[in-house]
Amino acid sequence: MPSRRGFLRRTGAAAGTVSLVAAAGFLSPGVVRTKLGGGFSESIDLSSPDEDEFVSPSQFGAYAAQIRETYGAAAIPWQDPGSFAGEFVGAYTRREQIVPDRRFAVQDAVVLVNQLDETVYRLRLWSAGRLLKQNYAVDPWGYYDEDPAFTRLEQAIEAGREDGLSANRSLSTDGGRVDVAGGAVAVPDGSYDVDIPEPARYRSRWEGFHSGVVPLIGACEVSFVTSEKQYLDWTLSNGIGIRTPF
Repeated sequence: MPSRRGFLRRTGAAAGTVSLVAAAGFLSPGVVRTKLGGGFSESIDLSSPDEDEFVSPSQFGAYAAQIRETYGAAAIPWQDPGSFAGEFVGAYTRREQIVPDRRFAVQDAVVLVNQLDETVYRLRLWSAGRLLKQNYAVDPWGYYDEDPAFTRLEQAIEAGREDGLSANRSLSTDGGRVDVAGGAVAVPDGSYDVDIPEPARYRSRWEGFHSGVVPLIGACEVSFVTSEKQYLDWTLSNGIGIRTPF
């Protein structure tokens, strides 16, 4: 019997959002303003993965190698998920274009899934954003362009119950090496948080101003009651902007 689609819905992808995102401590002359970006939400069905977005254990090595070629040291830090506790059942992958018709940037993401028992899963989350060398036209005539930079990046998992998610570590840092669940990446200067900000939501979030790659990592456990469907909401959020004199 064909599997049902694991990714059920998508929302967001707004362009032209203008907001002040960087704290004063991260500013040199001028003000950081987010000009482009948005949020993208889909659902993961752990009991029936979407074949287009799901990477099986046998295919994971090839997928991870492609990500390493693209992101280098910022790539997925867990190269052998089969060595972790539980059964590695595969990975869910996504790629979102930031302003698809202009392709200012790309956000890639993956959720590695190890099943601990019938209703409990260990998730390792990685995401990274990269710019595509597209200038931002500051004036409507296109005479004055700026090189944009990332102003925010986020990845979040949400469960249907307040007690459905747990994590054994939360952290907050202004940049540097971040180590979660045996995997480490170097996060650029800014504000970086890995936590459960709401009872049923786990997230990794960075804010700042960076013209290079921005990686995110995190790890949590999700549990279901026997009778409920094994769905999770998976959200990516991003923003790119420029520094303005006012």
